[in-house]
Amino acid sequence: MKIITEHTRITVDPILREPSTEFIKESLIDSERLKWKSYLNDSKSNSDLIRLSLTEYIYNLVLDQNRSIFHLTTTYKPYQDRIYSKSDIDLFFTNFYVKYLLPKVLGTKNIHTVIKKSTQPITFTFTDEHLQSFHSDRLHHHSILCVHQSTLDFFQSLPKENPIDTNTPYTHKICTSHIRQCEPMTLLYSSKMFNKYPDYLMFPDKFHREHRNH
Repeated sequence: MKIITEHTRITVDPILREPSTEFIKESLIDSERLKWKSYLNDSKSNSDLIRLSLTEYIYNLVLDQNRSIFHLTTTYKPYQDRIYSKSDIDLFFTNFYVKYLLPKVLGTKNIHTVIKKSTQPITFTFTDEHLQSFHSDRLHHHSILCVHQSTLDFFQSLPKENPIDTNTPYTHKICTSHIRQCEPMTLLYSSKMFNKYPDYLMFPDKFHREHRNH
C-alpha cells in the first residue's frame, strides 16, 4: 500500500480543484497509523508490525466496504482431567463460529455459497490467557468481526453480556461471552499475546489463504 509522506504530490481533481478521494483516504490512514504505533510504543518487532498490518487491513474494510467492527470475547469451560491447549480452544471456537453463529447471522446453514461468503463477517480470532491463572480455563479468545452492513442489525441486537446460547451441541464448551462494537484499533488489544500465540484464526478461510503475509 502506498504511504503518503510530506514529499508526496497531492492529487487534485482538475474540475473541483480539491484533493482526491484516494488522497483523503491515505491521509486518514496516516493519522490512524500514528495512534496505532503510539499504542505499541513505536515497537518495530516483527510481531507488532504484523499486528499493525492487520489493523490497517480492517481499517481499510471500514473505509472501502463500510463494514462495522465488533469485539467478541469467549471463555471456555475447564476440563476436569487436564489443561486444554490452544488447539482445543481453536476447535471449540471454530465449531461455534461455523456451525452456530454463521447460520444465525446469514439465516441459512448453506453458508459456503459465493453470495453468502460475501456477506459473512471477516473475522480474526486471537488467543489470549489469564496470566494469573494456572487452571485449565486460562486460555480464551478475542475476536474482531468486520461486519457487513446487511447483517449489522443482527449484531447490534445482541446483548453485550453472554450473547451466546451455550445449551447447543456447538456452544456447550463456551463458559462466558461478551460482544461490543469497537474501533479497528481494538485489534491491537485483542492480539496482545501475538508474540506467544502467532497462529490466529481467520474466517472465511479463503481470506487467511490470501493474506498469509500478514
